[in-house]
Amino acid sequence: MPAKPKQDGAAAKKRGVNPFQYLAQVRQEARKVTWTSRQETIVSTVLVLILSTVAILFFWMVDLGIQFTVQSLLALGSGA
Repeated sequence: MPAKPKQDGAAAKKRGVNPFQYLAQVRQEARKVTWTSRQETIVSTVLVLILSTVAILFFWMVDLGIQFTVQSLLALGSGA
C-alpha cells in the first residue's frame, strides 16, 4: 500500500475566503497602488511613439537591404 504524502499545515487548513473579506483585501491592496501623474503618462506615451518610429525605420531599412541583396543574387543567377 503506497504511503500518503504529508500535508503541511497551510495546505491542510486551506479553505475558501469569505467574499466580503476578499473585497476588503482587494480595496486594501488598491490603496497601496501608486498611480502615475498625467505628466508622466504623457512623457511615457511620447517616448513609446518615438521609439516605435525608430524601430519601424530600422526594420524598414534592414528589409530594404535584404531585398536588394536577394534581388542582386537572383539577377546574377539568371544572367540578366
